[in-house]
Amino acid sequence: MTVKELIEELRTMPQDAQVILQKDTEGNGYSPLAVVDGNTVYIAKNSYMGEAYDCSWTAEEACMSEEEWASIIAQPRCVVLAPVD
Repeated sequence: MTVKELIEELRTMPQDAQVILQKDTEGNGYSPLAVVDGNTVYIAKNSYMGEAYDCSWTAEEACMSEEEWASIIAQPRCVVLAPVD
């Protein structure tokens, strides 16, 4: 889903509704939305999961060489929605 598609869906909802994240497709848990982060790069491992990297990290914090990290942060940004801890 893109940000545009998400906005279109959200426009049909009550603007004061709380946002709740489902933890998995089986509905094994739910949490309120706590963080919206648009300074992240997502690298897919397969069609249903991958790794997200905060672009404010350093190469050292990401446990990568400077060259590896530069290639990661050159990727397009994504938006990450995270639940409360």
